[in-house]
Amino acid sequence: MDVYTKQIRAFRRKFGREMRPDDPFFFDPDMPTPQFRRPAEAQQAIALLVELMAEAGMDPEAIYAFKATDGLFPSEQAPFTPEQDAAWNAAIHEYQEKLHRTKPQ
Repeated sequence: MDVYTKQIRAFRRKFGREMRPDDPFFFDPDMPTPQFRRPAEAQQAIALLVELMAEAGMDPEAIYAFKATDGLFPSEQAPFTPEQDAAWNAAIHEYQEKLHRTKPQ
């Protein structure tokens, strides 16, 4: 989990303490307190999370849906709205369709 370790170390260096559960994992390094990155940097954060997900062996269709929905991910702490659920399910369906089309018959 190289990406995870790098982020934890960067957080410690920047803020001089351990990351807490309510701290943003991909924080804005230009801010004096832990804050989420600006929206313009969201794609960079998503790319790093995708790398972390792949390193962790996460299901490729979940990684695809995460990318396709600009960072949505199901969790008990933050349940999806009906619109988010529909977007996630559509992305999973799209992944499965692409996978099916590329498999040799």
